[in-house]
Amino acid sequence: MYRAPGAGLGVGGGTALAVTGADVGWWIALGIALLITGVLLLRAARRRRSAAG
Repeated sequence: MYRAPGAGLGVGGGTALAVTGADVGWWIALGIALLITGVLLLRAARRRRSAAG
């Protein structure tokens, strides 16, 4: 019986992202870093818009 990658216990935590070989912790850290970067970029854009207008 064929089992799809990520269907069972994967590498590093059991999620489908772990199939890539990276630890789930790295994916979480990357997601948090991208979230913080997005918030900082939004705040900078809003400041520029309010200063220009």
